[in-house]
Amino acid sequence: MKINSKEAMKVLNNVVEYSEGFIKETKAKESYVASKLASTSISAFYQYLDSLARTNPGMLHHIYEWGQVGDPGARLVELKKVLAARTVQVSSDFLSSTSVPENGSEPFFDKAEIMEEGIAVQVNEVSAQALFFQIDGEEFFRTGPIVIENPGGEEVRGSFVRAFEEFYNNYFDQVYLRSIRFYDYFTKSREFESGFNSAAKSRSAASIGRQSALSWIINAPGEDYE
Repeated sequence: MKINSKEAMKVLNNVVEYSEGFIKETKAKESYVASKLASTSISAFYQYLDSLARTNPGMLHHIYEWGQVGDPGARLVELKKVLAARTVQVSSDFLSSTSVPENGSEPFFDKAEIMEEGIAVQVNEVSAQALFFQIDGEEFFRTGPIVIENPGGEEVRGSFVRAFEEFYNNYFDQVYLRSIRFYDYFTKSREFESGFNSAAKSRSAASIGRQSALSWIINAPGEDYE
C-alpha cells in the first residue's frame, strides 16, 4: 500500500511558514515594544509621583505650582522618551513656574530646579527701600540682600531624583509591570494559537503569522502614545 504524504507535508510547510512570519514580525516590532514600555513607564511614574507628593508634600512641593501639590495639571516636570534602534531612554526636564506664591508678587520661575539642586537664592530690593517678609505670622523689614542657602529645605533637595530612581530601579519592574501582568501576557500568546489552525490549511500562512504577531504586540497591556 502506498501512502500519500503530500497533504501532510503541505500542512507542515504551512505551519513552518506561519511560525516564521510570526517570528519575523515580532522581531521587526521590537522598537515598538520598547516605545510602548517607555510610554507605560511615564504614565505610571506620573501616577506614582502625584501619589507620593500628596502623601509627602514637604518633600515634593517644589515640582508643583504653589498650593497645588500632587495635582497632575500643576506638575513642573515633564518626562520624555528617546528611541534609539531597539532601546529607549526616559529623561526628565523641569518646567518654569507661572504661578505667584501667596506672599509674593512675581512667579519663582525656576523654583523646581533651584529647590531640587539646593541652589542658594539671593533676594534684593528692586523698587523699594526695604524687604518685607513674614515668618510664622510675624512681620519683618530688612534692607540689603537676603541669602536663602537652601530654598525648599533639606527634605526637598534631591527628592525628585530619589523618587525617579526608586521608581525605575524597583517599583516599575517589580510592582507595576507585574500588576498589569505584562510579562504574563508575553509568555502566553493566544494570538499565536488562534491563528495556528487557520494557517495550517492556508496558502497565506506567512501573512497570517505576521498579522497574528502584530495583533499580539499591539494588544499588549500598557500605554501607547508619543
